[in-house]
Amino acid sequence: MFCFFKHFTYVVFLYLIIGRLSAINVSWSAETRLKIENYHDDTTSTSATASYFRGRINIDLTSNIYKTYIQLQDSRLLGNQSNYAGQSEQDQTHPTFYQFYGQVNGPFNGKNKMRFGRFEMALGNQRLFGKNGWGNYGRSFEGITNKKKTRRGDILFFHLINTELYPMNDQFDYIIDGFYGTVKPNIFTDIKKESIDSNNNKPISKPMHLDYYLFNENIVVSSGENTKKRQTLGLRVVKTFSKFNIESEFAYQTGKHYLDNIQASLFSINIETPTSFIPLTESISITKEYISGNKYQLGKNDGVLSGFAKPFGSGHSFHGYYDNPLHKTFANNSHAGLNESYIKTKHSLFSKIDLVIKYHSFKDAINVNDYGNELDFVLTKKLPLGGKIIQGYSIYFPKSGKKLNAGYFMVLFNI
Repeated sequence: MFCFFKHFTYVVFLYLIIGRLSAINVSWSAETRLKIENYHDDTTSTSATASYFRGRINIDLTSNIYKTYIQLQDSRLLGNQSNYAGQSEQDQTHPTFYQFYGQVNGPFNGKNKMRFGRFEMALGNQRLFGKNGWGNYGRSFEGITNKKKTRRGDILFFHLINTELYPMNDQFDYIIDGFYGTVKPNIFTDIKKESIDSNNNKPISKPMHLDYYLFNENIVVSSGENTKKRQTLGLRVVKTFSKFNIESEFAYQTGKHYLDNIQASLFSINIETPTSFIPLTESISITKEYISGNKYQLGKNDGVLSGFAKPFGSGHSFHGYYDNPLHKTFANNSHAGLNESYIKTKHSLFSKIDLVIKYHSFKDAINVNDYGNELDFVLTKKLPLGGKIIQGYSIYFPKSGKKLNAGYFMVLFNI
């Protein structure tokens, strides 16, 4: 706990000193979250409950062209042995700087924003680069980014340093270089005019949003030789029509892993339609998620790794709230993949309570395993002044064995 107060004192001191400088705008905020999870296995008749706490203090220092952002985070499993709760010993769970970066606005006489340090980097729908908001620690990257504005959209260039094992030697370094762009092409653009009775007769444009990206992952295994490298190229499309909305993403991976070649793909499509004509129901959507699997799982080694890797992507949002480890993460190119379908309904209930219901079907992508099905319920209640309560319950029906149950309760607020 002494370490926490030491970090906190530094942040407050910095806030008080710099805040007196008239040329700098200083703002601060705080986030607090409690998450209680419960799991039950009908096969073994066992259950477990764990409570997780996360607190963040945020300070934003901004001048005309410079910005420094500081986010101090304390994340802990309540009652963890290293916390020494209830004991007269020092807490060994220390707060850390979850984000700490500098930013320069408009360098090189352009509309750029250059950022360097430690930061979150959530891109698109977070399938490949997510901030892992469900987890208690989140996900930060370290490196340099440059966001450039154009007339048609934005382009983010990034250089991420995941591993710098030897500062004076590039052996075993893990570097990610790439870009992620967004554009609104003038195709499939619907123009809708207001009725004659409306006070606003301006046409409403519904442009298509197109994201495109390319990034390289390089791991130097021996000096001067990249024997582990992976390249990912992809597109994401979002379009709103009068009767439904569509979001789709496709990505392809190539590369080399020692003696094996990498050839893998990812595909997803989501179609959502508003359902205001159904009482208490806002929308219904159908989603297909496909992550290619490695055929070597069948016992045949053809020298090709065909499992699609997304080590930094969100899994909880797409692959079930139960977080079954069989299809939760895809950290490398050697796995069975996932062939998933689910239907989701959104409901608005009394007292500003929202309900989301999902029903998933999980299979692998090489037609070996039928993992099972999952039913999810999530209730969300907004509180005054930025607070929120979330209650979730999941039932997993595995192909073999009895059902699995999981529930969670979360309360969070920002000030």
